[in-house]
Amino acid sequence: MALPDLSIRRPVATAMACLAAVLLGVIAFTRLPVNLLPDVALPTLAIWTEDPEAGPAEVERFVTEPIENAVARVPSVKAVSSTSREGGSVVRLQFVWGTDMDYATLNVREKLDNVGYDLPERAGRPTILRSDPTSDPILTLAAVSDSAGLWELKELAENVFKRRLEQIDGIAQAVVAGGLEREIHVAVDPARLEALGVTLDDVSSALAAANVSAPGGTIRRGRYRYALRALGEFQTVDEIGDTPVDRGAGRGTDGSAGGAQVRLRDVAAIQDAFADRETIARYDGRESVGLLLYKEAGANTVRAASRVRDVLEQLRQEYPAVELTVASSQAGFIRDAISNVVQALALGAVLAFLVLFLFLHDARYPVAISLSIPISVVLTFGLLYAFGVSLNIMSLGGLALGVGMLVDNSIVVLENIFRHREQGLGMREAATRGAREVQGAITASTLTTIAVFGPIIYVKGVAGELFGDLSIAVATSLLISLAVALTLLPMMASRMGAGAGADDDIEGGGVARDESGRRSGLRDVFRGAPVWRWPAALARWLVRLATRSIRTTLSFLGALLRFWGG
Repeated sequence: MALPDLSIRRPVATAMACLAAVLLGVIAFTRLPVNLLPDVALPTLAIWTEDPEAGPAEVERFVTEPIENAVARVPSVKAVSSTSREGGSVVRLQFVWGTDMDYATLNVREKLDNVGYDLPERAGRPTILRSDPTSDPILTLAAVSDSAGLWELKELAENVFKRRLEQIDGIAQAVVAGGLEREIHVAVDPARLEALGVTLDDVSSALAAANVSAPGGTIRRGRYRYALRALGEFQTVDEIGDTPVDRGAGRGTDGSAGGAQVRLRDVAAIQDAFADRETIARYDGRESVGLLLYKEAGANTVRAASRVRDVLEQLRQEYPAVELTVASSQAGFIRDAISNVVQALALGAVLAFLVLFLFLHDARYPVAISLSIPISVVLTFGLLYAFGVSLNIMSLGGLALGVGMLVDNSIVVLENIFRHREQGLGMREAATRGAREVQGAITASTLTTIAVFGPIIYVKGVAGELFGDLSIAVATSLLISLAVALTLLPMMASRMGAGAGADDDIEGGGVARDESGRRSGLRDVFRGAPVWRWPAALARWLVRLATRSIRTTLSFLGALLRFWGG
């Protein structure tokens, strides 16, 4: 039994299956991540190794070459390049497209652990850096206050704002930039050091020995055991100045300290100041503290940004003296881009309906055909979720591109059904025969279109990563439109005008015909009429068409109500 015959024989099962698929599509739509572009993960890794006391030649010989020899044996490595400079080495690995970068990173880390014994002792541990275009912050916030200083504002941002924002679902990390960072400066006087016989090593050792915090054992009370710590860290600047410094010149041969003892304030000036500024944040010409928000992998950018705005409203109420402003946001640009694509998709659907209405001269058939557009789009969301495709301008662009083709199969099927209806067959027989006759042709036509877009998913490189979502969107939407044209549309066509004869006129649910039995079209309005009467004839034709369309639309809706009512 052909697919159209099965759908016509089982209308309730067909309708329920369609509703179930639409429900799954709606659920998938709510769970699809929303991004600006598809996730393009470049298959590259960079290995940074620091060697601060070596020159470029030494770095290349003792650091770069051992690392290159080790990582060159990692599977799927396509090319290896390196840069050796004073103080460090950078080795870049390029993998073939399609490589699992998580697995590749583990392999590289294993090779680096083995080669670590061959590196100089002064060299640092190699660090693996991944290239990810999606690692840019999705939101940039600016905190400005006229009553608080930059140091207090940065402390508030790190201790309060940062922690509150990182608790939001979808936000992975919040980085504080700008502001001032407190730092204690110990400015040593060389003349006093020489006069008192104290060296810089003595000062450094004294500070390290006085500013410690160590475990102090445990105490037991009942069933519980409590850990103790000896807190010896500095609490005030005066405590730093009171630190005793042993004079190296007075030490004996056995290493014990000798001679009079001096305090740190005797040889150095201690200042409670700020660290050298590495970043400066400005917003609207004013000094501020910036917060860079990074999203979690696979999170919905728009929803995460919406949750951030809700938390910002709470923080503004709790800290009215601080002005929290969104300096930049990817969500706004994504929302505008996707809104434009959705508007184009909706406008294409409306224009397709109007064109069908103009050529078919009947409201029932354009309504039936136009139903295939939203149904196909909603069902496509389910397949996009199954394929792991996000909603972005490429996938939605593929849907907008396929909107005009979604109704092609439905038009062919419905027009063939209508042809059999004109030949005197009943609606059920006309729907069965009309859909069965063209199912092979529309299937071949749909597959030829998919054959153009489908192979894009096999393209390697950035082009394949970008246009793969578009290809999947077009292919899945066309396949679903084919299924709708061969199942739901014949079932609906078999229910149109149920109980009407083959020769019914307008009032009976058919279409307008002239005296010879042909359908009257727009060309018949101007046939035999002088040119100066064409506007009046066109106006009368439009009035008759509107009246006929309203009547047939009400008749069609009544038939649908009777169908759903049993």
